Amino acid sequence: MKKQKIREIFWGIGLLGAAAFLVVNQLNLFSFRLSFWTIFWTIIFGACLIEGLANRSIGGSVFSIAFLLIIYAKPLKITRIVPWTVLLAACLITGGLHLLFVRTWHHAHVYINGHKVDGSWSKMNTEKSFHADHVFNSSSQDVDEEDVVVNQKLSDVSRYVHSQNLQSVTINSLMGDANVYLDAAQAATDTVLVNVNASMSDVSIYIPLSWCVDDQMMSTFGDVEINGTSNGGGPTLVLTGNSKFSDVNINYV
Repeated sequence: MKKQKIREIFWGIGLLGAAAFLVVNQLNLFSFRLSFWTIFWTIIFGACLIEGLANRSIGGSVFSIAFLLIIYAKPLKITRIVPWTVLLAACLITGGLHLLFVRTWHHAHVYINGHKVDGSWSKMNTEKSFHADHVFNSSSQDVDEEDVVVNQKLSDVSRYVHSQNLQSVTINSLMGDANVYLDAAQAATDTVLVNVNASMSDVSIYIPLSWCVDDQMMSTFGDVEINGTSNGGGPTLVLTGNSKFSDVNINYV
């Protein structure tokens, strides 16, 4: 069964469970009484927590717990530290866990040289398992290659791609800003694969007006925004990957 179908079934069951819980609560069949919005957000963030654990998402799991703590602050008697202390602690915990356990916890599908691989992005600079041609980490660089990999963690980076035979771009961004300029690039074929794996980041991609965008990206507590309109005639940028607590912007220039 495809992962998307499993997700749809999971959320469908969750919503049905929320409806049943709401009705039972209104009938006073419980020894306690919860408001509609408490029930609603409990179901939402409880589902996000389970999904985050299933997907080995540190940020998704930690922030789901943080929001549940905010919802139940009064019963837990922690009203003095919500919401900002709890959210700040969640940010610090997420960053710390990523630095300590990202090699064993987070495994994401990424595209390198046009091929899908499975592994930890933290190995990009220490192992040769990916056989990536170019992995960049400094703040700003120009690149002129067919397949580009941008690996950014806790920093701001800019990449100016001048390739005249571009095939794929992979962007991995953790808690930072990544700006990738493709406006001077030429596609090798009629499609350019751009795979984005972002967590608590802002990713901006700049493309020529002639390019089209096929958005296939999955987002959790984030947005994918396309700024501008294509005038047609160019290749299609196929946007894939996962975005958690992040914004991905496609800008026409």
